[in-house]
Amino acid sequence: MNYFKPRSDEIPDCEFLTELVQSAGCGILLDLHNIYCNQLNGRQSIETFLSHIPLEDVWEIHLAGGFELNGFWLDAHSGAIPEPLFEICRDVVPHLPNLKAIVFEIFSSFLPSFGIAGVQQQLENLHSLWDLRRTVHSTGYRAATVRESVLKRRNIQIGTATIPSGPTVEEWELSLGRMVIGRTPSTPLEKSIAEDPGVPLVTELIHEFRASMVVAVYRLTSRLLMLALTPDVFRAILQDYWSKFPPRQYAGSEADGFFSFLTSKNLRVPWFQKILEFERAAVLTLCDGQPRVVRFSADPLPVLRALAEGRLPDVIPQEGDYEIELTPDGPITVSGIDLNEVALTFPFH
Repeated sequence: MNYFKPRSDEIPDCEFLTELVQSAGCGILLDLHNIYCNQLNGRQSIETFLSHIPLEDVWEIHLAGGFELNGFWLDAHSGAIPEPLFEICRDVVPHLPNLKAIVFEIFSSFLPSFGIAGVQQQLENLHSLWDLRRTVHSTGYRAATVRESVLKRRNIQIGTATIPSGPTVEEWELSLGRMVIGRTPSTPLEKSIAEDPGVPLVTELIHEFRASMVVAVYRLTSRLLMLALTPDVFRAILQDYWSKFPPRQYAGSEADGFFSFLTSKNLRVPWFQKILEFERAAVLTLCDGQPRVVRFSADPLPVLRALAEGRLPDVIPQEGDYEIELTPDGPITVSGIDLNEVALTFPFH
């Protein structure tokens, strides 16, 4: 799946996949919703793609649902398989003699709105597709072995190391990476990539994914900042962070970077530093298994309870010496307060 327009210095997706499969001697996991997205977004039609790959090498199919955003159809794994895609599958499955599995994909975050009944219906649809399997030679979608013809069209001889003209893989990756994280183009390649309408979309998706990782790890801190400063200000803080630091691969490391960034900001928000310290200690305890104690100069229970309920505290916490001991596999040990009713607020403790 690719949200960018085809370029003159790249080979078509179907030809790339065919060369890869035949060179590696592997099977194909055919994500048909990916190819469906490409077709809707103007990259390559499903028919063209399927007519140029070895269908006898397809071992598994993935199907999913998506939605439209900014003029693009997203591979969002958000719900039902689109009806046009399901009909395409009905035509394709009989021509996959070595098919071993059909998988429906949906992100857990969409399950509450989609419902178990919706999932059950999709699985029943997959069973109907599975019943269409039979070992035949492709007719409507020909199982083409096109390596030699593909290489001939590209004027490349089989067995040589010659590659088509254009940027190297490293140049392309670095240039694309810089553009989708919002850097200013500085080379002709970067300028041409920046003109692609898919770049703003991918940038937005990266930002949303980075934000979701931060909020997942520091959810009470994030909620406090949104409640105290408004969501727009919190978004501005995130954008400031994104502009200064590139994405990190894992939620923990992304949250580490944002923690350091927030600490340096010295925000004047009541309870901000302590809530951040508390959540940071919880993350570290889960990572290394070592218990930690977080001390408070006022009763943290009203603040923790309020944030868990999505609001700011409406009472002034009682001053005193309080501490919470965080352990990786046991209950929270508290000095001075009763935190039993807050257990659901922190299911990761």
